[in-house]
Amino acid sequence: MYIQLEESEQIKLIDEAIQKAGTYRKLAKLVKIPKASISRYKSLGVIPEKRYKAILNFLGIKEESIKVKRLNDNWKQILGGKTGVKLKKEKGTFEGQLKMAQKSGIEKIKEWHKRMKEENPKEYHLIQYEKFKRIYGYKFVTIKGEKVRNKFEKDVADMLTKLKINYQYEPLIKSKTRWFFPDFLINNKIIIECTEWEGEEKAYQLREKISYFKNKYKTFVIIPKHLYRKYKILDKHLILGLDEIARVAQLVRAHGC
Repeated sequence: MYIQLEESEQIKLIDEAIQKAGTYRKLAKLVKIPKASISRYKSLGVIPEKRYKAILNFLGIKEESIKVKRLNDNWKQILGGKTGVKLKKEKGTFEGQLKMAQKSGIEKIKEWHKRMKEENPKEYHLIQYEKFKRIYGYKFVTIKGEKVRNKFEKDVADMLTKLKINYQYEPLIKSKTRWFFPDFLINNKIIIECTEWEGEEKAYQLREKISYFKNKYKTFVIIPKHLYRKYKILDKHLILGLDEIARVAQLVRAHGC
């Protein structure tokens, strides 16, 4: 920690200490501060807190009687950084260097994503999934105590539990060349996606997704009944409302899926 005093206060303090000791040399010996440092403090600049207290003790002055500003040990680095930024701004180079640093950072991030996807794809997708969950906040809790994305997913999960259908919620799977987190996976054979999204574009997204699943999984899409017209392109995969989830239970029991 360092002490910064008002200019007049600091000069007065050092002068009084020198006068009491008699000379710079004697003061340096009495307070155990190098003579060159005492001379520098009289020419202003900050004083290390330990030396400042030694001078006060020598003069018999209480700390609270003088108004000071305390600086952290890294004040020089902070000041140097601020000064550097100021000079760069004055020269017009700061913005350019900032953009270069940002670009460099972006390139490194892109490189990391690419490397992880190629070398550790499973770990990469799990990391991204955890980030996604933190951002969007899974606040709805199922009967089993799982946190899910929305109430519709909670209702579907609870219905599956009541029907005694064991499932995995948003497991990581690989189908063909891509990785996915389907809403529900049953016995590693049946996928259930559920949505209340009212835009038709969601139906086309799901159709593409199902195309990756078709050789490995049987896929169902649960939607509220009133959205049928929006999702009719998925007709053979649709389950209209929670009441029809029993169809999945029948399939599981009939074929041991």
